[in-house]
Amino acid sequence: MDDIVLPFCVVAAGSGRVFIASGTYDTPNCAGKIISLVSSNGDWINIEVAEARTPSDWKPARRWRLGWERQQLPSGDNLPLPQIGEYWQFDVRPRAFPSVLNQGGFNQQRHLLARHITAKGYVFAATKLTPANDGRALLLHGLTTTLQHVDNGDILLALTMGERQLISAQRWQQLRQTGTGHLVAISGLHLSVVALWLYVCCRWLLLRCWPTPGRRNLLLAQVLALGGAGVYAWLAGFGIPVQRALLMLLALVLVNMSMRSVSAWERWLWALTCVLLLDPLAALSGGFWLSFLALALILLEWHRSEPQHNASWRQKLWHWCRQFWRIQWRLCLGLTLVQALLFGGVSLHSFWINLLLVPWFSVVVIPLSLLALLVWSLLQWWWPTAALKLFIWQLADGSLWPAAQLWQLSDQLPGSWSLLPWSLTLSLMFVLVVWVIWYWRPRRLFLWLPCLLLLPALLQAAQWHGWLMAKGWQLHVLDVGQGLAVVVQQGPRALLFDTGASFPSGFSYAERVILPFLAAAGVRQLDYLVISHGDNDHAGGAAVMLAAFPNSQLLTDVAGLPASQGCRPRQWRWQTLNLTLLAPEIAEPGNNGSCVLLISDAQHRVLLPGDIELVGEVALLRQPIAFNADILLAPHHGSKTSSSPDFIRGVRPSWVVFPAGLSNRWQFPRMEVRARYQLVNATQLVSGEQGQISFTLDARGITVASYRQQIAPYWYNRLFGFGNAVNPE
Repeated sequence: MDDIVLPFCVVAAGSGRVFIASGTYDTPNCAGKIISLVSSNGDWINIEVAEARTPSDWKPARRWRLGWERQQLPSGDNLPLPQIGEYWQFDVRPRAFPSVLNQGGFNQQRHLLARHITAKGYVFAATKLTPANDGRALLLHGLTTTLQHVDNGDILLALTMGERQLISAQRWQQLRQTGTGHLVAISGLHLSVVALWLYVCCRWLLLRCWPTPGRRNLLLAQVLALGGAGVYAWLAGFGIPVQRALLMLLALVLVNMSMRSVSAWERWLWALTCVLLLDPLAALSGGFWLSFLALALILLEWHRSEPQHNASWRQKLWHWCRQFWRIQWRLCLGLTLVQALLFGGVSLHSFWINLLLVPWFSVVVIPLSLLALLVWSLLQWWWPTAALKLFIWQLADGSLWPAAQLWQLSDQLPGSWSLLPWSLTLSLMFVLVVWVIWYWRPRRLFLWLPCLLLLPALLQAAQWHGWLMAKGWQLHVLDVGQGLAVVVQQGPRALLFDTGASFPSGFSYAERVILPFLAAAGVRQLDYLVISHGDNDHAGGAAVMLAAFPNSQLLTDVAGLPASQGCRPRQWRWQTLNLTLLAPEIAEPGNNGSCVLLISDAQHRVLLPGDIELVGEVALLRQPIAFNADILLAPHHGSKTSSSPDFIRGVRPSWVVFPAGLSNRWQFPRMEVRARYQLVNATQLVSGEQGQISFTLDARGITVASYRQQIAPYWYNRLFGFGNAVNPE
């Protein structure tokens, strides 16, 4: 077994799982530089910290993500937020590194690994070692103060310094609705625009001031453009996506400076190879694929035709305008499909909005913003007049007026963001492949191949219209941390049992996990919403689900929710399934008042008992219909006050699922409870360890698939157990 030393952790790699124990076990401490303020929710902020390194240490600084609760002064005011560039000494309580994993949901585990973040934790004590004293931090502090008084200062700060701390939740929603979030996140597009502008300007000046028949001016212009892109990357903080984009530009320039004839596609492959060799984790980033696929789509059209040498300037202008249009619409359409594949949804208006804003940002907004930054920086030294410096940024802010109008318009446009089924997205990608084949090989020689690739789209259309029906039904136990959410699916219709938790910060598992999953699974109609009882980890997302599916029938005894039917015992038919409410006999508060639902067909039985404890289990055992379930959702997440021996012997499940968060503070499922289920030879699954757990029940039997082992068994989805093995929370 090999050990890898981290800033405050020791990693021990095993088979299938990776465990990390704290260096000082209970209260590790570390020193590092704050490199990013990720988010701020209520009294909590999330920061990214780079390990403090000595000047002689050549290795890149390790990074980790820390949660920090804002403290208050005796006067009641909050302490000032930590600033980027400051060095702090932290006392850290490590937390579990893995995230919840479900189909259609955001994979934070992959996201953090792509950003080279190797540990997470909570700060419970911190001491500032040195203030922010590097040039970028001082520039950022002064610029943030100035841009707070500009209407679109949040966007200008993101475009110039790569910091998005001023962008509000409403603005992020607008960027998502329009599919323009990539315009404010410095990446390959921005560095390419800066490098292209500098290259054109430098070459024009060199040709007029220092003409030469050789390649000197060409190479010098490329070096100056690359240097300018490097300065822009420094302003952006050398984030991981910026490093990859700069590396791509460096590879392209080096290949272009060589004395051999190299095609554009060879340069593209060289850049791709260099990025993957120097940063293999780049393949985990969606931005990496968007950048290189966008460049590939440009190359597909750029070298297809050239204007005639004897053409007039009007003909050449018309040619380049047509080519620009062809590149733009192909780029917008192709990236929309790739976005659907990577993020599970598309904005119906992103195509035409990006068609307008991508050229506008490239030609106007980005150059003006950087020019304003340059003038503002010079005025900081020579003319420290606040009014004039603000006026400079107001001029740059004027260039964002068209974009701001479109973003505000998106709040009233229908279909601003649509989640797509995974099968539909995949079939659309096959259609894209068919288009590429016909684009390059329009002859009938390979007619059979495009027709074959169209079959997934035709089958998806047949299933969408109800001509093909899936056999059997599915039970999905979603990974919602220490909470419960179960989806029973029959084709495009579903039943939802509980909704997971929601928090004062605005985070809701219903919005972040359940809705994306339903879309990815192709569920278009939610027939029933069952809320077992009023605890937040079960009912926290009820309002979100009712807003998304207002026609669903609500079954609950929880007061305060909209008009609903109670959970009195009864039985009815839902498509091919029998639904039976077994308890409670009368509505009562607490865990033992949980709604208990039995789902069955001619062969299989599934029991969902909510959070009932011993008293509820005894009452349930009086009903013979509750016996011998194939699949049992462990009562109360596997606590020691539930799953009594008599209850387990009465139900005798073949599978028992514990809906419990990884390394939760209550240590669910309890070891003594797991031992009881082992006595009846029940296969035990834990949602926090396996991620989403899906059962397919049909005439052939029951098939089980978990996210980490079968649905997406990739190395980055493995169970990395970072933190204190006893109580990491």
